[in-house]
Amino acid sequence: MKYIKIEPEVIVGMGEDTNIEQSSVPPLVTDLHINLEDWLGDDLMEIYPVFIVTERLKSVLELTTFSGYSIRNLKLTFGDYFENNYRLETKVPPFYWMVVSGIKENDDFYIDGSQTLNVSFEALSFLKKFTLKNALFENDPVAKEVDRIFELYEKRVKKR
Repeated sequence: MKYIKIEPEVIVGMGEDTNIEQSSVPPLVTDLHINLEDWLGDDLMEIYPVFIVTERLKSVLELTTFSGYSIRNLKLTFGDYFENNYRLETKVPPFYWMVVSGIKENDDFYIDGSQTLNVSFEALSFLKKFTLKNALFENDPVAKEVDRIFELYEKRVKKR
């Protein structure tokens, strides 16, 4: 199975009701509370060491046969600066905790040794149907081709 590394939009603000055991690597979270200060609109987000999905992504993802994850509820509150930071013209949707527990070569979602989310090519194709404008993709053949085209363009511009 081939995989792409993905670094989702990072949101900050684990709330005080998060139950996290810091003595392990990665830290073990058993209850998740997010105190949201902003949201840029992506359907997949990260607060180390957990991943968050919107209700829109959750509801469709649960209809697939992708493996290596489960969905749990979380507690969502809004931080003191949320109203000042939030700029989207849409209501904040319900968020869910995506617990990634997959194994490389066996599942569509897994976490590697550097604590990075890896998704199968098939799962990535599915995820790209959702909003991921703030995510970074590593080893994506399409992104590599786009980078190559920009490099060629820059070389031509410099020659002029």
